[in-house]
Amino acid sequence: MTSSDPRLTRRAVLALAGGALLLPLLPGVAFAQSLDEARAQGLLGERPDGYVGAVQPSLPGWASSLMESVNAQRKQKYAELAVANGTSIEAVQVVVAEKIIRNLPAGSWYMDAGGAWVQK
Repeated sequence: MTSSDPRLTRRAVLALAGGALLLPLLPGVAFAQSLDEARAQGLLGERPDGYVGAVQPSLPGWASSLMESVNAQRKQKYAELAVANGTSIEAVQVVVAEKIIRNLPAGSWYMDAGGAWVQK
């Protein structure tokens, strides 16, 4: 499998799924609570590309900063996982996004495949 091959082996999928569980823990508990708070308020939601997006057209400064920080940290982690698993960043993003969205609590917002924000 080459780094441009979007297919993942079973081992790689399991590794990525495990990595997805660690994503909220990257910067610590305060970070996770802030992201959870922004999700609960309907400000931020999960996108199918593995990044956080703005559900509302205008965000408070803290939510905008949080979105940028989360996405920068995820981008770095996705790159590390892609290299470690010999796959593309895009393949990692898709697998992790599916896992994150699947595990969102009821009431959380996520973007569907058509680009619309929906509430779980």
